[in-house]
Formats: sequence, C-alpha cells, structure tokens
Amino acid sequence: MTTGPNMTEDHHMMSGEQAAILQELCEKTGHYFNDQMTSDRADDLINRLSSELDAETATR
Repeated sequence: MTTGPNMTEDHHMMSGEQAAILQELCEKTGHYFNDQMTSDRADDLINRLSSELDAETATR
C-alpha cells in the first residue's frame, strides 16, 4: 500500500548543463540560484524562468 512518495526514490541532481542554463537565467531574471536541486525541479524552473524572460522581452 503506497500512500505517499517513497523515501528511497531516486532523485537525480541537475546536470552541469542544467546548472549553467539555470544560473544564466537566474542572473537575467533576478531569481535566487540554488545549485542543490533535482534535475526535474531544475527543468521546471528553467521552463518557468525562460517563459518569464520571453514575456519580458516581448513587452519591450
């Protein structure tokens, strides 16, 4: 019976490429950069910050 996340579930840390992309996006958007996040969370944040940056650029 599973009722929640499995504590032994494998959470992969973000790759160096994700970290570089995320760091650049954080510098451009002013968002705090955290290099200790999972790959999935990094992908989500990259997508969100990219969208924010695209929207900001489009309004200029």
